[in-house]
Amino acid sequence: MISVHLHPGRERRILQGHRWVFSNEIAAPLTQFEPGSWVEVFTSKGVSIGSGYINPASLISVRLVCQPGRKPDEAFFREAITGAAGYRESIYPGSRCHRLIFGESDSLPGLVVDRYEDVLVYQLGTLGMSKLDPFIPDLLADIFNPSALVYRNESASRTLEGLPMESGIARGTLPDPLIVDIDGIRYKVDVLRGQKTGMYLDQRDNRREISHLARGKKVLDLFCYNGAWSLSAAAGGALETVGVDASAEAVALARENACINDLEDRCSFITENGFEYLKKLKSGQFDVIILDPPAFAKTKSALSDARRGYTDINRRALLALKPGGLLITCSCSYHMSEDLFRDVLLAAGQASGRKLRLLQVRGQALDHPALLAMPETRYLKCFFLQVS
Repeated sequence: MISVHLHPGRERRILQGHRWVFSNEIAAPLTQFEPGSWVEVFTSKGVSIGSGYINPASLISVRLVCQPGRKPDEAFFREAITGAAGYRESIYPGSRCHRLIFGESDSLPGLVVDRYEDVLVYQLGTLGMSKLDPFIPDLLADIFNPSALVYRNESASRTLEGLPMESGIARGTLPDPLIVDIDGIRYKVDVLRGQKTGMYLDQRDNRREISHLARGKKVLDLFCYNGAWSLSAAAGGALETVGVDASAEAVALARENACINDLEDRCSFITENGFEYLKKLKSGQFDVIILDPPAFAKTKSALSDARRGYTDINRRALLALKPGGLLITCSCSYHMSEDLFRDVLLAAGQASGRKLRLLQVRGQALDHPALLAMPETRYLKCFFLQVS
């Protein structure tokens, strides 16, 4: 491997466990490195701190994969993949629907794999990882023997890495329909055209929490997509749930999922913009409101507008809740930190004249583990708030 040397003092963050090397931390001119090639990274004093792949055109120039002394051979990748699978089995015994591999958190930066029963959906998000195609899909097929292997190479990171957007079936045949079970609730999943890779698996543990809190309540589920929050609430004993989404396709899928679970008598779904729907609500109309919108701040420069958007939508949701009601509000914007989101909610509470009691602060599901040394791997914030 070609050697990459860092400027003095730039190794501290990496030695703590961070897995990215930025372009301004590398001592040599980046033009000498072949995009997507493997390199070994050294401190300014010549001490190896691991190896990974390099993309001179990206701000994140090197993504570290192997620890010092390890080679990126088949044995390494097989061990990393089977280790990731073993961890998921330990936290969700018997589960057949979960995130199987979560990039840097599983020592495989640029690779995401989700399992939907016997179907695996993978994403190659970086140039270095895309150069391992078809090696990675072949290895996934060998280890798990899926009935179908689907690629959804459509993440925003691919644009930054100079890669095209693409999706399709790499091998096998998709079942029609594809039905998965998560915590006793069944969902129809479209892994080729659905949002994300077909479902928002990162909210799994948070949806489980709502089941007992929604018992006997009237629930509003905004930005509902396939109705997962609504179904969790209804299965837990909610009297009525109303799901709202701007996508007619999502609403149709949510209705179908309600029927699959025999919950259509308590779950209704409306095709409408979530903001516009909130504006029409009367004060105290719901016992529980779930706000799980798409990311408002996909870049740091969008943070100011996102803050105003989050404040306004949470203010309106608070006004629509009965006294003693529950607001479950989320942000999947990495640039919206937990502290900043807390400030947004305080501002929304003040603007609405409501007092907020914090019940829980939660994050992404356990199959999306975050590295302590790498805050970029922890992106989801989920606050459970009681309103008075």
